[in-house]
Amino acid sequence: MAIGTAATSASVTSASAISVSAPLGSETSVFATSASVPSASLVPDSAISEKPAKQLKNGGKVSHRNAEKSRKSAKTPEKYERGTRSYTMSHIRGKNTKIEVLVRSYLFRRGLRFRKNDKRYPGHPDIVLPKWRTMVFVNGCFWHMHEGCTKFSMPKSNVEFWTAKLVRNHDRDITQHAELEKAGWKVLVVWECELTKARREETLKRLYRQIIGADECGESSDES
Repeated sequence: MAIGTAATSASVTSASAISVSAPLGSETSVFATSASVPSASLVPDSAISEKPAKQLKNGGKVSHRNAEKSRKSAKTPEKYERGTRSYTMSHIRGKNTKIEVLVRSYLFRRGLRFRKNDKRYPGHPDIVLPKWRTMVFVNGCFWHMHEGCTKFSMPKSNVEFWTAKLVRNHDRDITQHAELEKAGWKVLVVWECELTKARREETLKRLYRQIIGADECGESSDES
């Protein structure tokens, strides 16, 4: 016991002598002070930021996803000035419009099953009912030149362009419907103006009867 105590005391005394006898700012003092700082290799892993670890673990996918989200969230600059006719026309959908969804929802609730925008047929009919051998086109009054309708009027500006475009649409509709009828399909057209709140219920009920053939047979279908 005496020998161990003496050795301990000697080591403490020698360490104190180094720190005391060395002048302030000397290399020995710096060495003695730095010896008390733990090595970087002893720093626990939990103290390291987890973000770089995640990026390495996922092969950089985290930053890639963030970049993808930023790209999608960025709005595409508008091609036309807001308030112009070109701006309004550029925001009109070619399919799955509000009136199309309205008609489909009604027919589905009535138990009819169908395909939509079937590209195998001329004009890509909005609703195809193979069981009833019927196709339904839900047309916007402006784009398809609904004659005699208050929702259609020829634009006053760029008249030549719009006249050629709308007449072409109208003539194409006639040709495509004739082709479908020749192939044995029954073609029905529902106009945008017929789906206003005041006329919607009557129009949809009539359409349902026309599809199942109740009007031709003189039958009264269940309207509940």
